[in-house]
Amino acid sequence: MKKILLLLSLSLIAIPLHAEVRAAARAGDFAGSDNHPAASIELDARYGNWSFAPAYEGIQGGYGLHAVHVDVRRLFQNENRTFWIGAGPTFVSTNDSSKTTWNLDTGFEWRTKNRFEPFIAARFYSFRLPVFRDVVKGSGAVISVGVSMRLR
Repeated sequence: MKKILLLLSLSLIAIPLHAEVRAAARAGDFAGSDNHPAASIELDARYGNWSFAPAYEGIQGGYGLHAVHVDVRRLFQNENRTFWIGAGPTFVSTNDSSKTTWNLDTGFEWRTKNRFEPFIAARFYSFRLPVFRDVVKGSGAVISVGVSMRLR
């Protein structure tokens, strides 16, 4: 719950900038990590051709594995599509340990006339966490499909 509140508070930075604020949900597969299913929620504050996008991602890999991403993205937009590429720190943790790493995020969104817009995305990162007598590791991309909704 603390991490979700952190994501919300970070996105409040966008209010004085009169930025477009979007919420998104993704579901996909962590290719390169025994193909574990992964799902994430994110907020995306867009201002001009830039975006600030904190996200919370749960990975079904055991030990309560999850990640928090704080990305800055460069947007390439036209009337019908938006493409982005971004990067930022990633905080991966389990029930017993945590690690800070970096990620690269890219995606392609189809713009519609309503508030909902579908997208496909990939987020690349790696981690290795010792957990009691085991090691939880992953390296690769979370390939996902999702939908974003304009909030403001």
